[in-house]
Amino acid sequence: MIKRSKIFYVYALMAFERGDYDMTLFMCEQSVQLRIKAVLLRLLGYIPKGHRVRELLMMLSKTLESLGREDIAREISDLISLYRDDLRLLEEAYTGSRYLSRIYDKDDAEKAIKIVDKIFSLVEKVERIVFSK
Repeated sequence: MIKRSKIFYVYALMAFERGDYDMTLFMCEQSVQLRIKAVLLRLLGYIPKGHRVRELLMMLSKTLESLGREDIAREISDLISLYRDDLRLLEEAYTGSRYLSRIYDKDDAEKAIKIVDKIFSLVEKVERIVFSK
């Protein structure tokens, strides 16, 4: 899942360079969804159903809290609060870029790339803290 997540991200960056902002957002959403699910699989032993990024992040936060990792759980909750609109944009792209007449622009794509970078960094931090011995 991590490899596929990274591939989606590379494709998102390629789409951005070509000016294909709809696909940039779609690929960003897929990338981050898979990355969060990958760490949840390691923590929970199963892949949670659903695709809403905010719900997956909240599940990750609650899981970490239950493991006594309140500090990193709080960072995730803070990210959800601070970037709520950007996360909604990503979630909307799950269907909006494929089925709806919504057209995304360069600013939307830049926001999506920025939030994906932040989430990837935070997930990598979770993995370092929880899984390193």
